[in-house]
Amino acid sequence: MPDACEVGASIRWLAWSLALVLMLLAAGCTTVDKGTPSAKTGDVVRLGDCCTKPERYPPALVALADPIAPSVGRMVARMVWREGHLLRHDGTIDRVLKQLRPLDVITVSNKGRLSGHAIPGLFGHAAVYVGTEKQLRQAGVWNHPAVRKHQAAIRKGAMFIEADNKGVHLSTAAAALDADAIAVLRPSGLGETRKREALVGFYQRLGMPFDYWFDLDTTACTFCTELVNTVLPELKLPVRTVYGRRMIMPDEVVAATLDGQTRLKFLLYLRSGRETAEFARRNDLVRDLAGAWSETSGQPSMVAQR
Repeated sequence: MPDACEVGASIRWLAWSLALVLMLLAAGCTTVDKGTPSAKTGDVVRLGDCCTKPERYPPALVALADPIAPSVGRMVARMVWREGHLLRHDGTIDRVLKQLRPLDVITVSNKGRLSGHAIPGLFGHAAVYVGTEKQLRQAGVWNHPAVRKHQAAIRKGAMFIEADNKGVHLSTAAAALDADAIAVLRPSGLGETRKREALVGFYQRLGMPFDYWFDLDTTACTFCTELVNTVLPELKLPVRTVYGRRMIMPDEVVAATLDGQTRLKFLLYLRSGRETAEFARRNDLVRDLAGAWSETSGQPSMVAQR
C-alpha cells in the first residue's frame, strides 16, 4: 500500500499534468494576435450573443480534475507569463480610482496568466471596490468591528475585496487591477442603509476559502461572482448551469448589465495593449464582448492584443 508521500506525489503529478493540458488548450489563444474581435449587429449585447456553449473542455477532463480541483486551481494560478498591460501605463489606474465608489463591481480580463483563459470569453474574474478610509468613514462603517480589524491594511492601500485562489481577501489597486481590460459596473437602487450592510457583509467574508468547483450551491467556500451575488442578491446576476453546476460567469454579468437585466449600471470600459490604453465606449465593450464569443469555435478566446 503506497505511503502518504507517494500518494501526495501522485496527486501533484496528476495536478501538474491536468494544468499542462489546460495550458496547451489555451496556447492557441496566447500565441497568435487575432486583432480586434469582429462586431455584432446592433448596439446591445443580448444574452444569446455571448456566454453560450461555455463548456469548452471535454467533460471527461473536467471529471478527472474534479477530485483534485484545488491542486489544479493553485497550479493554474501560478502560471503567469506577464503582468497586465494596464500596469504599463502611468496614471491610468489613478484615473480609474478617482471614478470608483464603494460597492462598484470590476470585471477583469488578464490574458497574461493561464487563469485568464480557464474561463472562455473576455472577462475571467471580478472584484469589488470597497473604498478608502475616507469613503468608509463617509459610509459609516469605518469603526464597525468587521472593518476595524483591517484599518491598517486599508490605510496602506487595500481598497478591493476579491475571491481567488488566496480565498476572500483585501487587495490593493495594483493587485486587483493587474489586467489587460476592465469593466466597471455600479449597483443601482441601493439606499444608504443597504450600502452599509453590504460593505460590512463583504468585510465579514474575508478569510473564506475559495470555491475551486465554482458551485453556487456550496456555501462554505465562494468564487468571485458568487461573493458578489451572496452579499448583494438584489443585483439579479445571471445564473447558468455549466458542467452540472450552477455558476455566474463574469462575461454574462456584463452582457446582462448592458442588456438592462441586472441592477447594475455600466460605468466605464478600459482596455489596453503594450503601447496604449484607452477608456473605450460602451459600443466598444459590446463588440469586444460579443466578438470574444463569436470568434471561438472550441477553445477559450483572448482579448485583442493592441
